[in-house]
Amino acid sequence: MNNKDLDFYNTDDQFVISHELICLLQWLLENDQIKLKKIISKSLASGLKEELKNRKAALSEERILEDIHQTLLEFFATLEGILIETLNEEAIKKALEQNLIPDIEKIDSTECDDATVMFSVEKATSKIKKNSNDNPKNLLFEELLKRWKPSKKNIVN
Repeated sequence: MNNKDLDFYNTDDQFVISHELICLLQWLLENDQIKLKKIISKSLASGLKEELKNRKAALSEERILEDIHQTLLEFFATLEGILIETLNEEAIKKALEQNLIPDIEKIDSTECDDATVMFSVEKATSKIKKNSNDNPKNLLFEELLKRWKPSKKNIVN
């Protein structure tokens, strides 16, 4: 390894992997190795094997390290994006099951972001499962109020 390679490892470029993403990776390793193997086999059959051969011969060691770094960043960002999207879809599905969509549509998106709304929907629907006698609308708004952080610039008299 030359000095340039060492500089690559000493950069301050860092990325953060969320707890949810770590849990997903662990779960996949523990529960879905057969599906992962099928994905890898399909990738090899679809041209990955040739790409591996071509890349190894064509790229310098320095370029390979840069590619590894960039690929890891892209992989984890994509995986996390898919996880968040899937969690949101699941929350919407649960909200539909509890007839909460009309109530969700009443929430002012300028005052409360989508992540807060989705997390509140998730919490409310899980509470509804535990006690079906509770009012779904009230539970949703209680959860929303717990997480809502009003900004000072929007103070109303």
